[in-house]
Amino acid sequence: VAPYLRGGGVGQQVVLEGNRLVLTCLAGGSWPLQYRWALNNRNITDWSPQYSLSVPSVKRTDAGLYQCMVRNRMGAVIHRRTEVQVAFLGNFPAEEQRRTVTQGRAAIISPPPLASFPRPVVTWYKDGHKIIPNSRIAITLDNQLVVLATTATDAGRYHVDAVNEMTGENVTSPAIYLSISGKV
Repeated sequence: VAPYLRGGGVGQQVVLEGNRLVLTCLAGGSWPLQYRWALNNRNITDWSPQYSLSVPSVKRTDAGLYQCMVRNRMGAVIHRRTEVQVAFLGNFPAEEQRRTVTQGRAAIISPPPLASFPRPVVTWYKDGHKIIPNSRIAITLDNQLVVLATTATDAGRYHVDAVNEMTGENVTSPAIYLSISGKV
């Protein structure tokens, strides 16, 4: 009997960076069955009787579309793809930033770049106190801090805390110092 697939498989899987990934390819058919695994359409194993693929410690580069192929002397079949995503939180660059804005103008402060999957939840702070948006201060969908009609009291040390809710990790950015120069 030619190989056939058993079970639907998992369409998507999220694995925490550093954890173990195990994918299985359930198939039936006349013995002996041989299996081969591909990642992003490139073979990553040779044909073998091993029906599972194990990655002991997942890295970000292990993310992608996995697929197994099964064959015997009667034919071959390709299993549906499983998308594997790797959850991680990187680090902010180490350098502090300095910005100067003319008093009365808007200050738009972007958080330092941060690699993460999924996208982190970001909280802004000024001089160690959490910033609560109001009619003059907003946080955009891209996590930029917008301060309208700046005054001298807006000068200070800003930073962001970023939390990856999937991994539970958090990182704090280096300081972003905002100075307010004289009136327009």
